[in-house]
Amino acid sequence: MSFTRYLITTASTVCLVAGTALSASAATLIVGNKYAGTVSFIDLESGQEVKRPVTGGSPHELVLSPDGEQVVVVSYLEDGYIGRELNVFDVATAAHLKTIDISPHMAPHGIAWLGDTDSVIVTTEETRDVITVDVVKGTVTGQAEPGLIGTHLLALSPDSSTAYVTSRGSDKVSVVDAETMKITHTANTDVGPEAVDVSPDGNQLWVGNNQSETIIVFDPQTMERQEVIEAGFLPIRVRFHPEGQAVAVADLRGDRVVVYESGNREVKAEIDLAPHGAYGPASLLFSPDGNSLFVGAQDGARVAEIDTSSWSVIRVIETDEGADGLAYSDMKVSV
Repeated sequence: MSFTRYLITTASTVCLVAGTALSASAATLIVGNKYAGTVSFIDLESGQEVKRPVTGGSPHELVLSPDGEQVVVVSYLEDGYIGRELNVFDVATAAHLKTIDISPHMAPHGIAWLGDTDSVIVTTEETRDVITVDVVKGTVTGQAEPGLIGTHLLALSPDSSTAYVTSRGSDKVSVVDAETMKITHTANTDVGPEAVDVSPDGNQLWVGNNQSETIIVFDPQTMERQEVIEAGFLPIRVRFHPEGQAVAVADLRGDRVVVYESGNREVKAEIDLAPHGAYGPASLLFSPDGNSLFVGAQDGARVAEIDTSSWSVIRVIETDEGADGLAYSDMKVSV
């Protein structure tokens, strides 16, 4: 893939739900609509929303099962509501399968599937801990207690053995052994750490700091700082390309995505989303083949699809209010 620098500012390449997208025709994009309390199931061949079931309140994040057949949706936190549940949906039918009560743990947010197991690992922000949940049994099976404020997002090492957890109110990133659920290290960040992702080769950990407007690159093995990138904007999410050469960063307030080269950390592309009505980009997801980058626009009720060969917006897909958490399945959702 070429990483010649691009600055994309026009809307000339975009069309709403047009058939020019690069994503696989049989695939489904699942979107958590955090303001509406719904989940959108998008047929990526047509770009149309096929189903929109109601879920638990404040569905910020979600994760796909390893076989692509189910998606687990968190129920986080909003005014007058503190979530205590995960909701499981079938991808092919968009049917609600079960609700998992995780009490006494509250406000689940960051979530990842632990390899080929039946379990997910979840941050529970209000109770300041991290839990594992067996999705098949519907039970909480493990707990780590960072005891930090704002335990919000997590990212897994490539082998799923380690979770890196950001606590945005305590300015820390915690390292959790996902098998024993023991905290093995806690490192200082800058102010307001939230975004977090691990490179595909496991050699880089990127942490975005909202208030400092910086991105810290850690060595995941030692948790020593390799570099501090002065982003100059609020880096609400970071996401490595599947090949590891590029890192996409969502600029929440600037309505754009900034793409860095992971080796020299130079900016390679800037994609302006405002001309496409994709305001407030707050989530990022690459397609498995790396050809597309999906961006959830929480203030625009839509998802932008970016062609990673040109770093240009090629399609905008309508969702419900507060498009946030994203998942991609090779299964086709039925009409």
